Amino acid sequence: MSSTPKDAAAGHVDRVADYYDDNTRRFLLVAESPGSDAIHRGVWMPDVASVAEAADTVNRLIIERLRGYVPAENARLLDLGCGVGATMVRLAREIDGLVSGVTISRVQAEIAAKRFAREGLTERCQAICADFAELPAEPHYDAMVAVEAVVHSPSLEKLIPSLVDRLRPGGRLILCDDWITDKDRGLAARDRCLEQFRAGWRIGSLHTIAELAAMSESAGLRMVEDLDLTSYLRLGRPRDHVINLAVGATSVVPRLRNRLVEMPFWANMIGGSALQHGLSRRWLEYHLIVLEKA
Repeated sequence: MSSTPKDAAAGHVDRVADYYDDNTRRFLLVAESPGSDAIHRGVWMPDVASVAEAADTVNRLIIERLRGYVPAENARLLDLGCGVGATMVRLAREIDGLVSGVTISRVQAEIAAKRFAREGLTERCQAICADFAELPAEPHYDAMVAVEAVVHSPSLEKLIPSLVDRLRPGGRLILCDDWITDKDRGLAARDRCLEQFRAGWRIGSLHTIAELAAMSESAGLRMVEDLDLTSYLRLGRPRDHVINLAVGATSVVPRLRNRLVEMPFWANMIGGSALQHGLSRRWLEYHLIVLEKA
């Protein structure tokens, strides 16, 4: 019996949950800014002077794009794929209101809750373990943010309209993630790289910026900013070279790699190596996108 699209989507969500449940504590140990509780990438813009500032760059850019667009008091914000709550804490410190978060990982939700208690933010920050494609109809939010999260959705085309329904008029949806480009389409090496990225990092939605703009417009969102951050990533660090060597060794036996990619630890290694390769060749780009509801 063949599986239905709904069954396939549920299976993908379960694989993403297992991936993060197994890997999150290791991510925190090897984070670009140890002790920051941030598991997304550092972005080294010209005004960044330290590892900690690089780790906070995306949060800072998001906050700058929310000021003046959310209520000065009692704003309602939602972090989609909130991880361990680092972005939520930054939002709560800078914006007056309630910050909700949703993560598919039970482990991440538990770590986030402990952080909110440690920071004295339990009354203003709450992270739940759930699928962000299955949000309740209420409440409506003044803004939503997602950092390195929506690529895990089994269908971004279906996700965006559901988010728009929960966004107040004039509200903003800010996405910072990896987007595919048209460079070298049809090249076998490109196709292999992107397939390894998808398989390793449990990627469900990989789109061009143009495709995102089209599906957003049809859902009632207009794109107000597209900021390419790719050139500010630090690619080819010493640990990246070690990972590439380890992953390269597995390519000698394709059957071995196919088995390893099912294991969350090796899946992260294989997907991360492919991501570095794709970014360095501009088959993938890392963009911050600001969308606004009419």
